[in-house]
Amino acid sequence: MRVYEFMLALATEPDLDTTERLYGYFAKDGAAPESVLDFTLVIQSGVPIANCTVEATSFEAALEFVLPRLRTEGLQAVRVEVDEVGLALLREAI
Repeated sequence: MRVYEFMLALATEPDLDTTERLYGYFAKDGAAPESVLDFTLVIQSGVPIANCTVEATSFEAALEFVLPRLRTEGLQAVRVEVDEVGLALLREAI
């Protein structure tokens, strides 16, 4: 298993109710898989972003821990960015 850090640029900004449901789902006591270590919504340069840290066997598997829930909430990821620096540091630590 590896830890993947990535950003998902969203097509639209989630409203407050959606944001609360997402944080409730991805919280430590929520329904999300334990593999989701962190989930944070931010606005960066006017773009809604979901910052994710997920432990998984592959990057594709890491995305599958997050994307279905975003789709359930009516949100669409339009761009994915991987934190290469974070991945390099994690590989060195292992």
